[in-house]
Amino acid sequence: MLRRGKLLNDAVAWLDAFHPNTKKQVLEWIQKDQLTRQGVDADGNVLGYYSRLTEMISRGRKKEGDRYTLEDTGDFYKSMFITVLRNSIEIDGNVDKFKDQNWYTSRILGLTDENFTKLIETVKAAYIDYARKVLFGTGRAAAV
Repeated sequence: MLRRGKLLNDAVAWLDAFHPNTKKQVLEWIQKDQLTRQGVDADGNVLGYYSRLTEMISRGRKKEGDRYTLEDTGDFYKSMFITVLRNSIEIDGNVDKFKDQNWYTSRILGLTDENFTKLIETVKAAYIDYARKVLFGTGRAAAV
């Protein structure tokens, strides 16, 4: 067990925690929860509200008073991605068409406190799983 314990590697655990399903989940928290359901940035600030004119132009698809979702064509959501760095993650996407808007903030691509807490729990569970794999010799982490 001690020999296996020496195989534990924080960097490997970190990278293992951010497998494709975790990245997908983080993007869904931003897209579905924060933007679509709440219309807020990572700080919980409302991005803006659709106007009567927008409701008319969109033929009722966007209702006056509803919060911005930034899902118009779907291109922004499709452009979003996560890069896992040594000690952090970077969430990015093509925000070029928003940058000139008075409501734009770089915090659109961050996590609210609630979703950040979910991420912490997800990473914590992945670390525990990784340690179990290494220490007890099961799964792909045992080969590390």
